[in-house]
Amino acid sequence: MRVLPKGWGIHVGRDPEREARRLKSRFQKISRRYERAIKLRRYLLWARWAALAALLSFAVTWGFLKLSPWNPTLTFKHLAAMPSCGMARAVGLAPAYYDGPGYWQWHDADRDGRSCE
Repeated sequence: MRVLPKGWGIHVGRDPEREARRLKSRFQKISRRYERAIKLRRYLLWARWAALAALLSFAVTWGFLKLSPWNPTLTFKHLAAMPSCGMARAVGLAPAYYDGPGYWQWHDADRDGRSCE
């Protein structure tokens, strides 16, 4: 192994602090680029799930409206009356008769075909 002559440094003409700062800066740029790519992937994944949820809700709503025997306004009122008799009264569908808009089996306490009496 050769020994360098006295006074000869490994970093002659080079500033190790400056090189360390430059190296750190390059690593930070790479890290930022990597983090940006991860954020973009997360955003795209979230956007895909949101689009899928919107498409699914549209399909369910469209299917329900197509299969419903009533016009769309009455169908939405029927759905709004589902939670309770108070909601059925609020949308103007109480009392409701069997197979009519606003009739839900769990609102008919005595099972006589008339709900929210």
